[in-house]
Amino acid sequence: MPPTDKNANSHLLRSRSKIAPVLNALAARRQSVTVELPEGQGVVSTQLLVADAVGDYILIATAPDAALNDALLALARVTLVAEPQDWHIEFVGIEPGASEHEGAPAVRLRYPEILSVQQRRRDERHDAMPALMLRCVADAGGFAPFDAKIKDVSLGGMSVLIYPPDVMIEPGTVLAGSRIEIPGAGAVTVDLEVRYSEMVTLDDGSRARCSGFRFLNAPDEIRQQLIDAINGA
Repeated sequence: MPPTDKNANSHLLRSRSKIAPVLNALAARRQSVTVELPEGQGVVSTQLLVADAVGDYILIATAPDAALNDALLALARVTLVAEPQDWHIEFVGIEPGASEHEGAPAVRLRYPEILSVQQRRRDERHDAMPALMLRCVADAGGFAPFDAKIKDVSLGGMSVLIYPPDVMIEPGTVLAGSRIEIPGAGAVTVDLEVRYSEMVTLDDGSRARCSGFRFLNAPDEIRQQLIDAINGA
């Protein structure tokens, strides 16, 4: 199952030797997985059936709803989410296609190249009140910038980005040159590596997407500056 390093709460696994034990354990228990379809088409809830690293494929059960299943098969790639116990696990399957497993219809996808494993954080969190969330232009130095807010920052662990629900980001994505505004102190530019994403309900009842991320090139003094701003210091 997921890594057991007690000093870390989020991992990006990039090698088959590390990904395979996690997926094998999930498949052995027929773990429930979900796929959120784009453009509000719905959510596919199914099971992970097979994870074959040698054959370079995984199999999931078809969705009970034929329309949702057809929508999934029409996509080039999908992000699958499993939540066993207190873990959040994400991985991407490419080129879904109709298949069979033990005489029943299934969906076959290419074996994941990256797998994100996230557990509840143990590092101290500096959580911002809504009015103190930091404005951010995520991926400002990349190809698809979007407006977001930073909800909390921790020196040693994950931080959290809040953004519109129609933006979908895969685990492992680097939001290059993201520009974070610090009230009264200008802005800083850093790269953010996304570890996981999920839908959340904000205090006003609206829906948003939330991603845990890791700073790639921000020294401690910049992170402390962000923490001070979130704390209203």
